[in-house]
Amino acid sequence: MQGALAKEEAHREYLRRRLDAARTLEQSRRQIDQERAALGDEVQRDIEARQEQERHASLLFNRFAEYLYGDARAPYLTFQAKRSHLEIELKLEADDSTGISNMKVFCFDLTWAVIAHRAGRGPDFLVHDSKLYDGVDERQVARALELAAQVSRDEGMQYIVTMNSDDLAEAVRLGFVADPYVIEPRLNDSENGGLFGFRF
Repeated sequence: MQGALAKEEAHREYLRRRLDAARTLEQSRRQIDQERAALGDEVQRDIEARQEQERHASLLFNRFAEYLYGDARAPYLTFQAKRSHLEIELKLEADDSTGISNMKVFCFDLTWAVIAHRAGRGPDFLVHDSKLYDGVDERQVARALELAAQVSRDEGMQYIVTMNSDDLAEAVRLGFVADPYVIEPRLNDSENGGLFGFRF
């Protein structure tokens, strides 16, 4: 009987430890949920405190999108605190194509480059790869290059983009004046092409 009692007491102690662990885990979960909610509230308060910057960002984003598309699409930029992150939503009406999605990113990047540069918190340049212009209508490519050149000049910044020569030629055909902005060396895939003596 003493052996059976010892066995039952050991089992009771095991269950008590599991119950304590479960209570600790539940308390940790509640604490994590409370901290997460507090962080969400803090992010929301931060957004509300920065309403002027948010308004400024929205105005810039809208101005850039309207430069590219005119009144054909209604742009907007919103910020919303979620439980685990800050959600930034970019919208251009009827923006289901890859090209329009890429131009949303272009407008967003240009917006934040300008804001960060004006505040002294960012570099004085913005870099894009030619992939950003994949699937973009030629007219918007030309307009985007014009806009980037104009904003860079007005803000004292530099816009750097790697671009295929045929895409650039199409933008030039549509009115973009590229000569003042093209930096040597020009890369090409001819027999004598390459960069700094290397063939790719």
